[in-house]
Amino acid sequence: MMEGLALVLLYLAIPSLLFSAVQQVLSWRKKTLGSVPKFPGPQQFPVVGRIHDLPRFSMWLKFKEWADIHGPIYETHALNQTFIIVSDEKIAEELLVKRGHIYSGRPQIRSLIKHKDGPAYSALMDRHDIWKNQRKWCHAAMAEAYKHHFYGHVEREMKRYLGLMLLDPTRFLDYTREYCGRVMSRLAWDDATQGRTNGDSADRTLHCMSVSGPITNTVTPLWYIPSFANPWYQYEIKREAEQRAWWLNNFRLAKDRMRRGELPNDTWAYRYFEQIQREQGNLDLDQPEEQEVFASCMIGFLNLVGVVTISGPLKFFLMAMGLHPEWQKKCQDEIDRVCGDRMPTMEDFPNLPTVRACLKETVRWRSGVPLGVPHQAERDDEYRGVKIKKNTIILACEWNINRVPEKYPDGDNFRPERWLEPSWPTYQAPLTRYPNFREGVGMHTFGWGRRTCLGQNIVDDEMFVFGAASLWAFKSSPKVCPRTGETVPIDTQATNSHVILEPDNYFMDFKPRSDERAKQILEGYHSVLGELKL
Repeated sequence: MMEGLALVLLYLAIPSLLFSAVQQVLSWRKKTLGSVPKFPGPQQFPVVGRIHDLPRFSMWLKFKEWADIHGPIYETHALNQTFIIVSDEKIAEELLVKRGHIYSGRPQIRSLIKHKDGPAYSALMDRHDIWKNQRKWCHAAMAEAYKHHFYGHVEREMKRYLGLMLLDPTRFLDYTREYCGRVMSRLAWDDATQGRTNGDSADRTLHCMSVSGPITNTVTPLWYIPSFANPWYQYEIKREAEQRAWWLNNFRLAKDRMRRGELPNDTWAYRYFEQIQREQGNLDLDQPEEQEVFASCMIGFLNLVGVVTISGPLKFFLMAMGLHPEWQKKCQDEIDRVCGDRMPTMEDFPNLPTVRACLKETVRWRSGVPLGVPHQAERDDEYRGVKIKKNTIILACEWNINRVPEKYPDGDNFRPERWLEPSWPTYQAPLTRYPNFREGVGMHTFGWGRRTCLGQNIVDDEMFVFGAASLWAFKSSPKVCPRTGETVPIDTQATNSHVILEPDNYFMDFKPRSDERAKQILEGYHSVLGELKL
């Protein structure tokens, strides 16, 4: 049965494959008329390019292997798509920042329907009016929230998180993603109970936009199978409809609360509604559905991105602390010296550089976006004498960039001292300010140029409070098997392989650092029960 289905799918894909083959032959004819400069790269094969041995999982490791052979900028192909892989910060800056007016497009993600048009996925749209309007609004909303350090929601949710960890530490991975989802859902609509749904929705979206997700993202001709026989298309239609309906429902619930005067003014929904009332004189907030969809997607996607960009790094941070007890102890000694018996807050940021260094090093060591987010050439260009055609995809491969020996010595290993000691290339002073995620060395994790992520500020706050508070509360270590007495190994490179990573499930033990600390954790948990929706 499965063999028959595979054969049917292959025959349905043949017309597109033949079209790609014709394009390839025509391209070869042009090349034989005269030698043209090109970037180095792995050997390409007829029609398929190099797609046949490019893994769908952990693709960045293959790109690093090729970079070691072919250099900091090379070219490869998959079917009729050209990719330029960049492994050098200066080259990435020259292309994606200085020439950002050329390289700020987004490629078509085949299994994510109409994402380039909008309004559902602002970070994945082309640069048009919908994108500009949403990005401008989100930038202002995020900046205002950062000015108030996100209104204390990060610290309050952290007290809840620590309490849950004390009661059932085996669920630490679930609690970590839910923590991120609750913070964002509280900021978006004042409904932290949506946190778990928010995390799950983000995970499904990432699946559909990743090369490790639907096979139609790599074998794109399969996408054109008629819809009635196309399981990938049917799944995506259903998933996106459910996500949009969820965003729109939360938006309308918030609007009803705004009309009743019950919506807190520290939410992004309140900010949007208040602007509608003030700037348009629309006091009743009556809107056509098209405007509601635009705004609900804008706030919903801002909410979603804040989950997926932080959850993975926090899970890797917990892993790093368990695997490097010497750095765990250095952080805890620093926290005890600065904070004593109280849980750290954002006010302690200047005085905890070791904690910040471990957080920053986590994101370098196990990047949440190891391939980088793809840019697409919006018109023809030339770089270093090589013609780059419109629609070529540029990948500034984060995994490679973070391992350039001159900038990041011993790049495969977890070395937080690179951010703390003047002898390392990445050191910056003063340590009351650096390292951080907002500015300074190693900021390419958040993208390049006009497509830079707007979330550096919330990443700084949320990761710092999480890292400092979890180390204040618990001592962690890899799990010991109760039957054999041996440590359960952790594979630090086992991930979901999405565009934005989370590690695969791993096992660790968390114990309160003392009986007194356990008491303080419970007191903190009970202190927020009355104000948090649980």
